[in-house]
Amino acid sequence: MPTRSFPAVPRPQAAIPAGREYHAACRPRRFALWLILLGCVLLAGAWAATAHHADILLWLSGSQSSLTDWVEVWPVAAAAVYVLVVTVGKVTPFPGGFLLMFTGGFLFGPELGAVLSAVGSAFSAVMIAALGRRLFYQPIHRLWGERLASVAPTVTANGFHFILAARLFPLVPAWAVNVVPVIFRIPLNRVLLATFLGLLPLSFVVATLGHQVSGIAAAGEVALRDVLTPQLLLALAALAALALLAPLLRARHARS
Repeated sequence: MPTRSFPAVPRPQAAIPAGREYHAACRPRRFALWLILLGCVLLAGAWAATAHHADILLWLSGSQSSLTDWVEVWPVAAAAVYVLVVTVGKVTPFPGGFLLMFTGGFLFGPELGAVLSAVGSAFSAVMIAALGRRLFYQPIHRLWGERLASVAPTVTANGFHFILAARLFPLVPAWAVNVVPVIFRIPLNRVLLATFLGLLPLSFVVATLGHQVSGIAAAGEVALRDVLTPQLLLALAALAALALLAPLLRARHARS
């Protein structure tokens, strides 16, 4: 007995909730609002630090005896507070990074001051990367994902070396280096280590200068551009080139 075939009944598709369509349409607006808000916060922080730089230096100078006494009595707590101050201070484009490194050398000595300053800067870089990915990674890749896809594997695989080289050479803007792990998923532990190692040499130079002066007020007489002599820049550029040697050799080996 021949079997009868019945036409296939199309399955009903689940309707997309109106709320989901609304949220999808609002994502570009939210992204723009976050960008505007973040820009305002960064500009406000930079303006406040610039406008009140002299007041901050004056307060540090007037409180240096209390600060040094506190470091002697509670060295661990003082070191932890200093790292916290550096971490928060480096989140914004704070133009007093030199003052922070200088003060670390004055309070803790060149070796420990440089290490603590580099640790705080590394924590700040990880904080910026984690928060930036949370807020901006998906919107950025929705807009420019196709353009970034060609370089993403290379940057992600060699992210440690790229960040290390950029941190070693102080003429590279810190904000530009901070953006890289936001756009590309470089592991945060590599961001932490590369930032720490990359900032350690310059931190040591500035901390040594801070250790040699008689008071924190001397920081107002010296600027970072005075420390960045051609000899120091040449040495840091050589270290940055060495940091890029591994990815360059890896790329050459892959082509051959």
